Amino acid sequence: MSTSMEQVARLLSEIPYIEAHPGISVHEVAKVFGISEDTVKADIRVAIYCGLPGGYPSDLIDVDLDVMQDEQALYMNNPTPLGRPLKLSGAETASLQVALMAVRAVADDQITQTVDSLMAKIASGLTSAIDVRVSTGEERIREGLAQAIRAAERVELTYDGHIRGMTTNPVVDPVEITVRGGVAYVTAYDVTGPGWRTYRLDRISNLSETGQSAVDHPGKPDPDSWSRSLAAAQTVRVQITQDATWITEYIPFLTWQALPGGVIEVTLPVVDPVWLVRLLLALGDSVRRVEPATSLVMAQDLARQALDVYTGLGVGDEGLPRQAKGSWNQMPISS
Repeated sequence: MSTSMEQVARLLSEIPYIEAHPGISVHEVAKVFGISEDTVKADIRVAIYCGLPGGYPSDLIDVDLDVMQDEQALYMNNPTPLGRPLKLSGAETASLQVALMAVRAVADDQITQTVDSLMAKIASGLTSAIDVRVSTGEERIREGLAQAIRAAERVELTYDGHIRGMTTNPVVDPVEITVRGGVAYVTAYDVTGPGWRTYRLDRISNLSETGQSAVDHPGKPDPDSWSRSLAAAQTVRVQITQDATWITEYIPFLTWQALPGGVIEVTLPVVDPVWLVRLLLALGDSVRRVEPATSLVMAQDLARQALDVYTGLGVGDEGLPRQAKGSWNQMPISS
């Protein structure tokens, strides 16, 4: 459902767009504007009563409703003054400028000039400067990946995985560079895995040509699936010490606040509890509290099992990894 004001706002964009694309399908218009096909039809049925003062046939928007109903196609003729594109508001202009700045941060030479031209035109309508920062890594890495995608070439990455604490060298077929949350990623098929992976560009320290051609791989992941998963994720509050705040730079989080005693509380969206358990084990005694405590209990049990194995092998504290030396048994549990 939508209000009349929302419908008017849609019509001001839909009408010029449909007139510029005669015969466009109802499905395509719905896809472009992010609305349902029923909403498109409802808007068009209102549009036929809109036009210039006077209300004569030549003053109103003319739509072939029979073609829309039978063939799901749209043909529209407007009075001349209504064919002008909708002028953007200040907020809409700023939003478009921000989006273009993010695109430019990962654009290759083929589209940079076009983006710069559009940004220059939009900037004339802004009353204040806008600054956008996107983590895109080194320019040579970004350009190398863009070239590999265009030429369908297989490349080898040197990837610094901070969560796993290790550097790997996957051989991949890159297919797409995207920006999410101010961070640039490349979607690629890891032939050494094998499987689809998403790599942060600012964690790729080197890129080497393999001389091999990339091949098509089925099952490319939906780039928006992660955001839909996070929207339905469980929220977990984790209190950590200052030395573990690096997770806020590499893991999506919802809230962050400083607590007394140098403790930081971070609210994390958790889709897979096993992932959280592994994170807690990696952080070790840097974790102070977890709410709810389900994953913490699992992590404590696994940590105790690991300690029992070390004890059975006769390994003393000096031989234990830092994480295993944490005070897991004394860690408070909150439900």
